Amino acid sequence: MFLLWSRVVASLSPPARIGPYEVLGKLGGGGMATVFLGRKVVGRGIGSVAALKVMLADLAIDPHFVQMFDDEAKLLAVLNHPNLSKTLESGTGDHLGYIAMELLLGRTLADTWEAAHTAEHPFPFALTAWICAQVARGLHHAHDVKDETGAPFHLIHRDVNPSNIFLTYDGSVKLFDFGLAKAQGRTSKTKTGIVKGKVPYLSPEQLSQLPLDRRSDVFSLGTTLWEMTTLTRLFKRENDLDTILAIRNAIVPDPRSFVDDYPDALWDIVKRSLAADREERHATAVQLADELDAFAASQGARDSSSALVTLLQELFPGERETQARWLEKTASLPPTTNMTTMAPPAPLVPSAEIGSLQEMTDAVPLGGLSETRELREMREIRALRDIRGEPSIPLDLIRRKPQP
Repeated sequence: MFLLWSRVVASLSPPARIGPYEVLGKLGGGGMATVFLGRKVVGRGIGSVAALKVMLADLAIDPHFVQMFDDEAKLLAVLNHPNLSKTLESGTGDHLGYIAMELLLGRTLADTWEAAHTAEHPFPFALTAWICAQVARGLHHAHDVKDETGAPFHLIHRDVNPSNIFLTYDGSVKLFDFGLAKAQGRTSKTKTGIVKGKVPYLSPEQLSQLPLDRRSDVFSLGTTLWEMTTLTRLFKRENDLDTILAIRNAIVPDPRSFVDDYPDALWDIVKRSLAADREERHATAVQLADELDAFAASQGARDSSSALVTLLQELFPGERETQARWLEKTASLPPTTNMTTMAPPAPLVPSAEIGSLQEMTDAVPLGGLSETRELREMREIRALRDIRGEPSIPLDLIRRKPQP
């Protein structure tokens, strides 16, 4: 279902009820929200279970964070695609905003990549293409979504990465976490000088703080695709500054030089998705999806859901059954039961779903990087730019790596 948030947070007793949901226990917590296991109360009976993302009480008094949460809930309500995580409903309970999400059994792609890397178990090329094609189709739906008047949202996810891609034990692929998404009509705005998203998966234009379009998400998915086919990190370095410089330089090694039997046709697709000049990339996510599906079909794998089921069973033996038993036992508890001490078997609850309003943890301000001479130099340059009245855009100041 969803992967436990890795950050250690204070343990608080969950409320007995949030909106129409009875709270069975806490699944995890992050810096912005807590996720509870909820069971809907229908009349005098009990209904289905859901993951309840509830805003932290100390943030509920801040209008900015309340607006962010409300914006996310409204955005999720209009997204409806088999490759996007499903939002059941949202509302307010006990003076706290909540978002009820579907429960899914499985693992994030990040977990799966780590397990495959540790086991030296390469992702089959056709399966990799199929997984990323599914993500791309979900992305395309999000990019094209319109409001009730028919006006486009111009939505950009801004945080496409393996931690936000969920692989279910029944062979489905889901993209989630739209808490950092940029969309027309969102009331909350990104502060000047802040770049949102996980650093190793940012696009060059995000770092330069250029106006973004859907091709930025294509680049981020391309990074994920390259890493899946090589079991190697593409841009991630020892620190954020070096990672940013690697993305700015946009040097993408040809995997055919170090991965046996890497298909030429797949490399052509990956290379195009990672073009530094976005004019040379796929114009839409569905273009990328079509090319990946065509490649998978050429390998005899038009539908790789069964191959995904097999891969997850191999990398996480017995886990599907363990999670299913826990959920069945938990969902059948009497209505008065509060299972605050009954820990779920890891993993439950995708990390980004818990803290998807992660402006403070996933945003990249200049001051958030490690203090080095290079950063001090950039701050001085930024100060000069501010004095001259130029835009305060810290990350696009990285034109070259300063010499010692």
